[in-house]
Amino acid sequence: MIKNYIKIGLRSLIKNRIYTIINILGLSVGIASSLLILLHVEDELSYDKLHSKGDHIYKMVLERLYPDHVTNYAFVPHSFSEVMVKDFPEVKNAVRLFAAGPNNPVMVRYQDEKGEEKAFEEYGLMAADSTFFQMFDFKVTTGDPDKVLANAQDMVITQEMATKYFGNEDPVNKTMRTDFGDFVVRGICENVPENSHFDFDFMVSMKTFQFLQTENFTGFSTHMYFELGDNVDVKALEAKFPKMVETYAAPQIEQNLNTTYQEYIAGGNGYNYSLIQLEDIHLYPVKYQGALKNGGSINDIYIFISIAVLIILIACINFMNLATARSTERAKEVGIRKTLGSPKKQLVGQFLTESVIMSTFATILALGIVYMSLPYFNSIVGKNLALAASGSIALPFSITAALVIGLLAGSYPAFVLSGFNPVAVMKGSMQTNKSSAWLRNGLVVFQFAISIILITGTLIVQDQIDFMSKLDLGYDKEQVLVIDRAGSLNEQQEVFISEIKNIPTITEAGASGSIPVNQYFGIQFLPPGGAEVITTNAMNVDDDYMKTMGFEIVAGRGFSKDFNDSLSIIINEQTVELLGVDNPIGMKLRNTNGQPPVVTEFEIIGVVKDFHYMSLREKISPFVMLSTELNNGNGGVITVRMTGEDLQGTIAQLESKWKQFVPQDPFKYKFLDDELDQQYKSEANSGKIFALFAGLGILIACVGLFGLAAYMAGLRTKEIGVRKTLGASVMGVVFLLSKDFTKLILIALLIAFPTAYYFMSQWLANFAYQTPISIFTFVMSGGVALLIAWLTVGYQTLKAALVNPVKSLRSE
Repeated sequence: MIKNYIKIGLRSLIKNRIYTIINILGLSVGIASSLLILLHVEDELSYDKLHSKGDHIYKMVLERLYPDHVTNYAFVPHSFSEVMVKDFPEVKNAVRLFAAGPNNPVMVRYQDEKGEEKAFEEYGLMAADSTFFQMFDFKVTTGDPDKVLANAQDMVITQEMATKYFGNEDPVNKTMRTDFGDFVVRGICENVPENSHFDFDFMVSMKTFQFLQTENFTGFSTHMYFELGDNVDVKALEAKFPKMVETYAAPQIEQNLNTTYQEYIAGGNGYNYSLIQLEDIHLYPVKYQGALKNGGSINDIYIFISIAVLIILIACINFMNLATARSTERAKEVGIRKTLGSPKKQLVGQFLTESVIMSTFATILALGIVYMSLPYFNSIVGKNLALAASGSIALPFSITAALVIGLLAGSYPAFVLSGFNPVAVMKGSMQTNKSSAWLRNGLVVFQFAISIILITGTLIVQDQIDFMSKLDLGYDKEQVLVIDRAGSLNEQQEVFISEIKNIPTITEAGASGSIPVNQYFGIQFLPPGGAEVITTNAMNVDDDYMKTMGFEIVAGRGFSKDFNDSLSIIINEQTVELLGVDNPIGMKLRNTNGQPPVVTEFEIIGVVKDFHYMSLREKISPFVMLSTELNNGNGGVITVRMTGEDLQGTIAQLESKWKQFVPQDPFKYKFLDDELDQQYKSEANSGKIFALFAGLGILIACVGLFGLAAYMAGLRTKEIGVRKTLGASVMGVVFLLSKDFTKLILIALLIAFPTAYYFMSQWLANFAYQTPISIFTFVMSGGVALLIAWLTVGYQTLKAALVNPVKSLRSE
């Protein structure tokens, strides 16, 4: 029987090639879209799953309360590591991790026995406690995992770095030179997989860094992980943290700031420590400053899963509508088979078999589409996804989808077609009931509502990205080049800056400790009169940096070579507001730092107009600029403003000048606007994904509309013939048939617009500075949907309107 079903089904599908091809294409695009989303979601959910103790490993994070704002930090004071293990029996083990940071490359060198040196700039150097390889399952292939980080200057390298620097040599016990000193390779570990929030190539002993050996309960310095025991109540453990802070951090706060801890807290300050399970770090909804790696968003995962489900639903709806559209053609077939004694069960089986055959072909085609489109999709999401990746459920999903979608999507048409009255069919008086019409129309409305929501969401995401790129940041980001590793110039830095200013295409240049892209440090001051402590973010800049960036001084003056500014500071307008004074120029602020405490008094010499130094997700907060004269007079980076003419020639001249001063170090640079764009890479990627699947969604929806238009035209063939006989024009008939579909799209618009507005308002709430949702966005998305719908329906209605009325009425 099954064999007969398959044979008849194939004949029927071949006979009706056009509808078969359209149906398979629509379904295959839907399945392919869902498969691509599945691969992306699967990868996002796989982060940090490789560790056997992962269920028991938690990372400590901090919600730092300031009087005027809140900041979340991924790193915490390093001394809490020992305290947690000592004071809380729930904690079995602890590991601290210190990272130089993605914006602080490190020079690594190795000289072999022949005197040949290999030197590279590396971004993956971290330091960890000796227990790191006991807690985390990064397999150490050479060396003892318990001892490879036991002593200061010990180092473990990945297999990739072992090959890169040593080739076929054995790296163990060989010395590598870095900016942090010389290290001895004690072990080799496997490469860190991409689906890990850790990203290191070199792991060195935490004991190397002396500043991490001194007691510190207030300065944020290390990433901290804990292995908890079985059945530990994490919330109950977190409830003990405030007492821990009061016991250990409060004395240091009181000593450094010359105030009581109670007054400090009453002033709006606070430390809320909490724990995040290892496997939740990558997709945690709260974004933390100083994270080891940019994470994803669990909310985006929910959105993508919803899109995948909706696209599959749209594809299944198309399947039903197209099958129903063929009902007028297959009605007599059903009538004859019923007259000859075929039971309804047999007819249902026949139609379901045809559906499964089509869904199987569609699934095979979908796998081909995914295989061909994966390189493009990978470029959008920034991953290396593979269709047949180990442990992936993509292929099992495809096999299941072929069967399930075929049965589900084919069930409605199968029961409708098999339920036709053979007498009515043979007389040619087949009509549909109102419930069927309502269902079909409802499905079209649902399809287009989803498509319009996706189009609207895409437009709003793009509007927000454009808004952020064009927002006045308080400085000019264009034509600005940043030279990394400027600290290697040492005492030559000022001379270097002076000489590059002589290049005709360079207008200004200045040094700073970092760039205004989420790179800064925190500092606390005590205003005169024993007022409340204020906490701000800060960076070091030289005399020319502010002019180079285009910052605007609104009061006082900037740093100048005409003054000794080693103890001078410049504050932004938010800091003035925090101080609560009209004219802060000349005000003295005290800072206490170090052990034993050292008090330094700074004088405010200027006020700079507020500028954005963090992501636009956050509001501008108090900020202070200190002079590089305070330390050694040098900055970690040099910022260069160019005219924009002969860009490559300017870069070549900068590199040539760099090699004159520090020939041993590579010339590394980046553009400021590129660094700013990186902050919103996830939003940009989401926008591209939205656009891709919005386009596919409306494409699939149009296939369904095409089917429904064909179905309705078939039902009204005789009506059209009568109208044309009575003098109706072709355009009049087209308008008549299109009118009903236009109503459906308008209903879809009424449903889609408020839904899209609600969800996109929630998404925009993640940004402190956001674009208004424009009525033009809805007009655009609605107009696109209507235009595409009219073009889709227009073909079928025009085709029906052009039929000779004699042909339509000859059976009467």
